[in-house]
Amino acid sequence: MPNGKPGDSPYTDIVTHGRDIYSPEVDDLIRELDSMGAAIDVHDVLNGYELDPDEEALAAMAADLRELKRERESGD
Repeated sequence: MPNGKPGDSPYTDIVTHGRDIYSPEVDDLIRELDSMGAAIDVHDVLNGYELDPDEEALAAMAADLRELKRERESGD
């Protein structure tokens, strides 16, 4: 059972432990969205992808996170 230690979750590795997991763009988006209070929504996006996404899936993940950021910024 995860307990918040490094390696338990890509999300906590990025946000809590400052690790780089996916790509600089994706990791930065995750950190930014976390600071906007979107943790649950980010988890929902991440759960839609494999833990080690290929380049195509990583690009799709980045697009989903950018869309989530736009929604948060516009208040939708």
